[in-house]
Parts: sequence; C-alpha cells; structure tokens
Amino acid sequence: MDDDHGRPDRSPQPRRPHRLRGLGRLAFGNPVSLGYLALVLAAVLFAVVDALAVHRPDASFSGIWALLLTAPTVFPLWLAGDALWGEPGAPEGYLMVATAVAALVNALLLGLLHRAAGGGRGGPRGAVVRGGWHTRRHGDH
Repeated sequence: MDDDHGRPDRSPQPRRPHRLRGLGRLAFGNPVSLGYLALVLAAVLFAVVDALAVHRPDASFSGIWALLLTAPTVFPLWLAGDALWGEPGAPEGYLMVATAVAALVNALLLGLLHRAAGGGRGGPRGAVVRGGWHTRRHGDH
C-alpha cells in the first residue's frame, strides 16, 4: 500500500512463523531426533567404510543397519523408485537419497513424539496441572 504521498508503506508487517523453520526444529532441535540421526549416520559411515575397505566376492550386509534404522519409511520410497524406473532395482543414487529422506522423515516424527510427550518447552500442551495441584484453589480444604 502507499501512504498519502504515493510512497510505499514501510510499516513493519507482522512476521509469520516459517513452516520450514518449525520442521527443522522438530527434526533437529531435540535430543531424541539428534540421537536417531547420529545412529543413522554411524550406520551409513560403517557401510561406506566396509564397502571401501573390505574387498570380497560376496555381498556385504553392512548396509542393512541403515535400512533397519530407517524402516518402515524407507520401504515405500524404495518401492516408488522401482515403480518410477519400471524394473526392480532403482539406481543406486536414488536409493541413497531415499534412505536420507526416510531418515529425515523419521527424525521429524520422533520430534513430534518428543514434543507431544512433554519434552519440549512447558510440558505437554493443554496440561491440567503444571506445577502441582493446589487444593485451596479447588475447594478441597
């Protein structure tokens, strides 16, 4: 809008919270999600080191830990990759990205559970009693 003299109105606009920032806090801003992501990262690093350092003709099962930690979210993503490419076995790059996305979705869900369980600020939302039950206020003398 313009003011009376045709200049743009520079009054401060109310700031709306960014949804992406809120999702980032849920996925990375609590100890439960961070612990989960650290476990997934350790499993992925273990699989990478095993694939680079150990040379054997049979397939290594070191990557199974990352798969188990990102389950069940990773399975629909992998199946979607198979459907996109029309044959079993999506490209390896897609499988890596799908595993990373599954880990982030799981971390987000763990953040939601952590907040719902009262791990966030001020305990669970809508709690009836926060600091103890004060009987004088409720008629139980």
